[in-house]
Amino acid sequence: GITNGNDWAQGYVRGVQLHQEDWSGLLQDKENANALIPIVALAHEHDPDPKKRTYDEPISQELRKQLIAGLSTGAKDIYKYFEPHRHQSALAAKAKQTFKRETVKVGRNEPCPCGSGRKSKRCCGEGTKT
Repeated sequence: GITNGNDWAQGYVRGVQLHQEDWSGLLQDKENANALIPIVALAHEHDPDPKKRTYDEPISQELRKQLIAGLSTGAKDIYKYFEPHRHQSALAAKAKQTFKRETVKVGRNEPCPCGSGRKSKRCCGEGTKT
């Protein structure tokens, strides 16, 4: 009973719902939010809740072709919208430094740094693997 474009659009909408906080900027952007219209229309075409459906009547084959074309264009526009966000995330990831130990690593058979006089593997290091 599901026709062309519906499954893909439903999956896309589920992805948006999983990370709503990341999508809130686009959803509130009057200029760019239109890219989601064909996706939402196809995703909710057969929704049991009539309030979620974009169209009151079944979608004609001609309108479906237009929505699928709009879906393709919309996906590209959404990708462009998030480009600065992807760029910023990449810069932030580059800025992270590799963790470096500030203290000397204590070997298993060396005296425990707590001062007990026992080997590290039998004192504070017990139960840890190195």
